[in-house]
Order: sequence, then C-alpha cells, then structure tokens
Amino acid sequence: MSHYKCQLISFLKLNFFRKGFLWMFIILAVSISGCEQDEQTIENNDEYYVKYVVKSRSIYSLSVNAEVKMDYGSNKSFEFNKGNWELIVGPVRKGFRAKCNAEFDTSKNLARTYIDVEIYVSENNGPFALKANNFSSEVRMSAFETYLIN
Repeated sequence: MSHYKCQLISFLKLNFFRKGFLWMFIILAVSISGCEQDEQTIENNDEYYVKYVVKSRSIYSLSVNAEVKMDYGSNKSFEFNKGNWELIVGPVRKGFRAKCNAEFDTSKNLARTYIDVEIYVSENNGPFALKANNFSSEVRMSAFETYLIN
C-alpha cells in the first residue's frame, strides 16, 4: 500500500504541476494582452490640431487664394490680401492628411512675387511644431504642401 501511496502522490504532484503551469500561462497571456489593449486605446485618443501658414510678398496689390483641408472630407478656400495668413483646424486624428495650396489671384507671372506654405501640428494641446514647408527664394505665383499625421 505504501508503494501505491507514493505513486498516487507522485501522480498528484505531477498533475498539479501541469495544471499550475497551465493556469500560470493563461493568467500571463491575459495580463499581457490587457496591457497591449490599454496602450492602443490611449494612442487612438490622441488629438491633433493643424496650423496652416501662408507667407506672401509682392510689390503689387494682389490678393492670395488659399485652399486648405478642413477635416476628413472637405476643403475650404480663403482669400486675403498679400502678407501673412494662418488658420488652425482640429481636432483631427491620426491618418489626417493636411493640405494647403496657395496662389496669387492673377494669371500673370509677375516679378518680385513670392509665396511660401508651412504646416504645423500640435499633439494633445502641446506646442505647434513645423512638420512640412515649401519655402523658396525664387519668384513664383503658387505653393503647395501636404503632411500626413501618422
């Protein structure tokens, strides 16, 4: 009977060890998957603001047309006198593609006419950081820039 007790005790220990290992593995797997899910949720809640800046210089009295992307499907046009102009849109989410197209309101190519476009992004109400720009010291009548928030 003593021999059977030893075998029974060995069997129970081995069986307990296997079940204990299985439970430990299940608990560990659930814990790890729960952590990954929390990180993704936080990441998906990020909010971004986009600031478009157009800088134009000319010796002529010209207006400037700027078309910017407002949200995930709409563009909006603005007209302003030469000089600096800016607009902030948001909040937007990751995957938003900011676009800005600016041009002088004339069909003529004029001397000493310059235009630049900048796109800044603020994440979760932080400071705006320059993400894309189209600068030139060359005479030009238009400028375009785009930036994907990823």
